Amino acid sequence: MQRSCGATSLKVYSSHPERGLVVRGVLVLVSVLALVLIVVAFVFGAVVPVGHVGVRKIAFGPGQGLTSKPLLPGFHWTIPGYSTIYLVPQTIRIVDFERDMKTYPASFGALTVPTVDGTRVDVDVAVLYHFVARAGEQGGVQYGGVADLIKHVGATDGEWTRYISQVANNEIKRSLSALSTVEFYDPEARGERVRIAEQEMHKHLAPLGVQIDGLLVRRYTYREEIDQAIFKKNLQEAEMAYNKVAGDFAAAQRDVNKVESDGIVAIQNLDKQGTSEAEKIRSEGDLYRREKMAKADLLVAEARAKVDTMRSDVLSKVGSDVYVALQLATVVASLKGGVVTNLDPYDFNAWVDRLVGSRPGAPAPAKEEGADGVP
Repeated sequence: MQRSCGATSLKVYSSHPERGLVVRGVLVLVSVLALVLIVVAFVFGAVVPVGHVGVRKIAFGPGQGLTSKPLLPGFHWTIPGYSTIYLVPQTIRIVDFERDMKTYPASFGALTVPTVDGTRVDVDVAVLYHFVARAGEQGGVQYGGVADLIKHVGATDGEWTRYISQVANNEIKRSLSALSTVEFYDPEARGERVRIAEQEMHKHLAPLGVQIDGLLVRRYTYREEIDQAIFKKNLQEAEMAYNKVAGDFAAAQRDVNKVESDGIVAIQNLDKQGTSEAEKIRSEGDLYRREKMAKADLLVAEARAKVDTMRSDVLSKVGSDVYVALQLATVVASLKGGVVTNLDPYDFNAWVDRLVGSRPGAPAPAKEEGADGVP
């Protein structure tokens, strides 16, 4: 099969030599055009890689200078000698102030910060930042763009890093130097000064299109003699604080004892006062009761006297024998058995005579006779 096809193609070319020349010319022309396009793209174009933005600079003519609009990742035109594209990274970057130069070869070394009381502290700091692509306001802060960065700082990574490290060095030292040696141990005081340093860095770097993402204090150390002095000072302050607290506690204990003794005396006084008041009230009650009982006895006596007076008045009118008869009537009423004869139950005088005997001046009662007329 292959032999037959090869023979056929040879026959075609051999039979049509002009057609083979045309095909060959077209292939050569396409290859030349592709090569020309590659050369043109290489000479008159540039690629902005992912994670970067580009800034075009025009050397002369209309639009001379840096363009404010950033070039996004992709292919962009350029003309040698007329247009240049600078690349600016968009990733998070770090400026290290670290004493361990082997682990951090790009470090600028630890920062030596003087304190307000004359000591020096070595501080390891990391500054995190990134470049803002387009100028504008973010979070209430006005930022510049990458064009401002290249215009005022430079177009190379080394120039950017040196400038940012210098600003960070100045602001961190200025802010932390407001702390005393002891205050470096206070995380709140130290954190507040770090925030102030970060704010000051924002003021200087935001117009250049640099945004600070974080300021991290990794480590701070003193010299050995400074550590001993700080320890002694802290110990003295702790002893002073302890003595003050002990004194305050003793004073408070004295106050507590005084209050307790005063309370006991007050309770005793109140107890005595309550007892005396109770006795006074009890005596007043007894006096009041006796007065009322005496008054009642007086009223009873007066009533009895009045009754006796009224009784004497009545008896003076009806006679004392009536009174005796009334008294004896109760006795008669209580008697059981016996017979009373020859007595009119409705004759009161006869009853009186029978009970008390004949009254003076009264006729003698008739003698009772038996049935045979014998008394």
